Amino acid sequence: MIPRRAYFLILFLFFSSYINADPTNDSANQKVAQNTLEEFVKLPAQRDVQISPDGVHLSIVYKYEDFEAIAIVDLKTRKPLHVFRNRGTRRGIGEVYWVSNTRLVYSVTESYAWDEQVRDTGELIGVNIDGSQHELIFGFRAGQKQVGTRLHRKEASYGSHEIIDLLADDDKFILIAFYPWKIAGRSWVHDPDAIPRLLKLNIFNGKKYKVGILPVSGADAISDNNGQVRFSTGANQKNESVIHYRDSMEDEWQEFSIKGFEGKFIDPLSFTENNKQVYLSANVGDGTKALYLFDLESKQIKKLYHNPYIDISGYIKDFTGRRVVAVATEIDIPTYHYLDEKDLKANMHKQLMASFEGYNVRITSVTTDRKQIVLYAYSDTNPGDYYIFDTEKLRAEYLLTKRPWIKVENMQPMEAIQLKSRDGLTLNGYLTKPDKNAKNVPLIVMPHGGPHGIRDWWGFDWEAQLLASQGYAVLQVNYRGSGGFGREFLEAGYGLWGAAMQDDITDATKYIIESGIADPKRVCIYGASYGGYAALMGAVREPELYRCTIGSVGVYDLPMMFEEGDIASHERGLAYLSNALGDDVNDQKARSPAYNAEKIKAKVLLIHGAQDDRAPIEQAESMKDALDKVDKKYEWLELSTEGHGYYDEKNRLVVYQKILTFLEKSFN
Repeated sequence: MIPRRAYFLILFLFFSSYINADPTNDSANQKVAQNTLEEFVKLPAQRDVQISPDGVHLSIVYKYEDFEAIAIVDLKTRKPLHVFRNRGTRRGIGEVYWVSNTRLVYSVTESYAWDEQVRDTGELIGVNIDGSQHELIFGFRAGQKQVGTRLHRKEASYGSHEIIDLLADDDKFILIAFYPWKIAGRSWVHDPDAIPRLLKLNIFNGKKYKVGILPVSGADAISDNNGQVRFSTGANQKNESVIHYRDSMEDEWQEFSIKGFEGKFIDPLSFTENNKQVYLSANVGDGTKALYLFDLESKQIKKLYHNPYIDISGYIKDFTGRRVVAVATEIDIPTYHYLDEKDLKANMHKQLMASFEGYNVRITSVTTDRKQIVLYAYSDTNPGDYYIFDTEKLRAEYLLTKRPWIKVENMQPMEAIQLKSRDGLTLNGYLTKPDKNAKNVPLIVMPHGGPHGIRDWWGFDWEAQLLASQGYAVLQVNYRGSGGFGREFLEAGYGLWGAAMQDDITDATKYIIESGIADPKRVCIYGASYGGYAALMGAVREPELYRCTIGSVGVYDLPMMFEEGDIASHERGLAYLSNALGDDVNDQKARSPAYNAEKIKAKVLLIHGAQDDRAPIEQAESMKDALDKVDKKYEWLELSTEGHGYYDEKNRLVVYQKILTFLEKSFN
């Protein structure tokens, strides 16, 4: 058995081979071999690089064999000082927070032998940078007996959490919202009706103190500069957005509204430094999101930025984390609009975007003195690199790469496309071609999941790159119902699953065919979750258009959604389904692939996880039974330990081997 000290030394040596890697070690004149399927499906080697407040250390989450660990690296020597991992089998690292120069807090994830899906356990662990005081400070296991004693030093908290405020001026406490679970049978499960509690949590001993509640179940909250929780955002039982406000934590919550305000679906973002104003985002009527500044005393509101065509997709706050100094919009590569170019962070980000041409840049962390920042730069062909940036010398130094085995030289750009639907709606999407001169090549249409409020984005998409590496063009379209293009566009998909939403996908497919890029006789539609539904419904609606269809963890029986799955388990979920699908059961059946199997001519592949809670395996079985009844041949792949997605690398390999083999057979 390897001694503990030697065991960690092995991890140090392994990790150090990545920390000094050169992202440009391939010769520009040397032909680079294609990435293998195994390399495409691999999970990232490292992520979440952050700098300590004093700038002395870095924290890096990295993957080693079948578990994740956190490395503390000396920034000056670039050598790991300590490596620690979450105790227990199949337990991983979630979010990591520097709460002082010498202590971190991280959340816990876990999967099971019978279910590979990675879930947040609701627990928090605190650890010093030397690995000492590595303690479970919050969660359902926190009350378990300590080794060698009969004492329960901490109280168990059965529920999940959200960190509201790290309380920068307090090295002992953080502020969290706690969402209690309930007992269902013999298990603890999420309670959609539980009122969240506000707790101050000691990051050393796990002691907690209740300091209030949030006004509605499932609500989020923001605090002001004094750690006072004053805004709450939630939803009522009809799934309608509800905002609450109070002047201080001693006051009662009141519903928040602004008289005569044009905005809908208000979302509080942050308070200004004096706590007298608050940044809000809101949809301008039924249109796109805008940024506002609201004065809490005068009740005056000022619009700071609005694009009538596309939503704001991101915000940059100054180094205090309070003032919004830039906003992003995104059709292809993100475009930033700087509201205060004199601000240090805004000015720095603008320079970095110019220096990293063709990349998107995110500042992940900064030192207290603002002299050093960690930045993450990624593109459509690069999964992402981390750099340390000296703000005085204006010099960026490479640290590491998220997926170092990806050969960037062989990746293909993600081209933004725009077209008109048959009823005149503007649709945006992306096309990834196998090479820049691609003509008359096989096409994979890949509708995104969700569907409402979700969209496809510019950036590195390993699945699209995998398919492009095999000679396929890949189409991703933001059909009506997608997020990012205003509330009217999102709601335009309600009740139109398999109808106008499907027509948008069809119109985009024909647009690519008519451009000469795609071979009209070699088109396949493939998607996951709602994308799986759209893939099969595409084959129903357009039997002559698609040569094959692949549904992965999809829904195929719309009436069943009201009876099976986690969405139907609470009132807000049922209200969502009523809006999204309508209440007419016969209409739902007419828009369900499982009730229209006889119309499918395309070759069919169904893939599903047996542990899926969102789209239960009964959905795939309903589709399977329907195909059997009409003697329609199909291929079937069921993964006994996977849920709504594929988390184990071996299972991912099996899935994509199956997909590639199926595509090859379908097109030949």
